[in-house]
Amino acid sequence: MKTPVPNTARSHALRACMLGVALLAAAACRDKSAAARAAADSDLARDLALAGSQPAAQPSFQDTTVAPAPTPAKQVEKQPPAPVRTRTAKQPKRETPQPVVQTPAPQPAPAPVTVAPAPVQAPAPAPASIGAGSGLALTSGSKVCTTTNLPGDKLVATVNEAVTGSNGAVIPAGSSVVLEVASVSPGDNGQNAQITFRVRSVVVNDKTYNVAAEVTPLTPLEKTKVPGSPNADRNKVIGGAIVGGLIGQMIGHNTKGTVIGAAAGAATGAAVAKSGEKFEGCLPAGAAMRLTLNSALVL
Repeated sequence: MKTPVPNTARSHALRACMLGVALLAAAACRDKSAAARAAADSDLARDLALAGSQPAAQPSFQDTTVAPAPTPAKQVEKQPPAPVRTRTAKQPKRETPQPVVQTPAPQPAPAPVTVAPAPVQAPAPAPASIGAGSGLALTSGSKVCTTTNLPGDKLVATVNEAVTGSNGAVIPAGSSVVLEVASVSPGDNGQNAQITFRVRSVVVNDKTYNVAAEVTPLTPLEKTKVPGSPNADRNKVIGGAIVGGLIGQMIGHNTKGTVIGAAAGAATGAAVAKSGEKFEGCLPAGAAMRLTLNSALVL
């Protein structure tokens, strides 16, 4: 069995080894330094020999300003490197292509076309007409009365004289005018009776034209008795005579009284019959009338 070595002895042994190593290293460094110095001395001797063989350069003196000794540069604090900016390559500018305008080749001028002038139409002839406001003298062809005629009844009148208008228009004498009863007013037993008419058409050379016109009777209306039953009036007279005779007989008790009473009764009956008569206003046949155009009559 081996006896354990104490820790103190082990430490001394380790130190001795380390010291030996250090001495060896120092000796090696001294040898290297001596060799380096020897090499440097040999180089220096060679340079001096070369310098002695060349003529010495004469120094030149120039007035120069002695620059101050440079101040030691301050130690620059280390800063982090600045980021490197990379430049983005510029995109080439796109140029919009211009449209190519193609000039058409010149075309030959068209040959002139001669257009025949349109034929000038002759103006239409102006129509033949009777102007507005023209008057026509008429004669009624039948009798018209306020009692026997009603509105809507027709009668025919005749143009008395020819009427001339423009562009050869003529309404010859004898032309017919159709009239219509517009209204009737009997008045007071034939007094103040009135009849109005309207124009329906004018017949010229067997052609009928509708016209806008007014017609006025120039002959006044005649008071005419309305025909009644003649027997009725006679009976009234006879009846009055009989009644009167009876009254006279009763009063006078004789023939003379009877005659006087009959005469008085007859007169009374005649008066009664007279009071029952009726009259009307009538425009006789052949009465004068006047027609006036409200607008032109184109023939």
